[in-house]
Amino acid sequence: MGAADDNSHLMNYLVRMIVPLRREFGRNLDVGQFLHDFTYAREVIDQALGSQDPRLREYANYVQQRYHGPRVSDPPSAPVAAAAVPAPASSAESDLRSEEAALKARMLKKYTDGLR
Repeated sequence: MGAADDNSHLMNYLVRMIVPLRREFGRNLDVGQFLHDFTYAREVIDQALGSQDPRLREYANYVQQRYHGPRVSDPPSAPVAAAAVPAPASSAESDLRSEEAALKARMLKKYTDGLR
């Protein structure tokens, strides 16, 4: 996962925190200020960690782990050695992939049929 992808996940969690913070604490989360003001970010995270809402605490924990200092990566789901051997695709995965391919082909056909 690249740095841009990490930042997009971080932003996603910050946006998810806006409504629960407003509901429980009456606090308006300013994402721009959060990203640039360490003291403000610490205060928001501490308040969210003390929330009654388990989702808000989970979001705050995620942001706390990844925002300040070096990025913490998610634990790998499979050992590295096992990643070299491709796992057989389940029928549900292959059905999903074929459905995605069909939808993509239909979308692209809409554009190529309209060309003059």
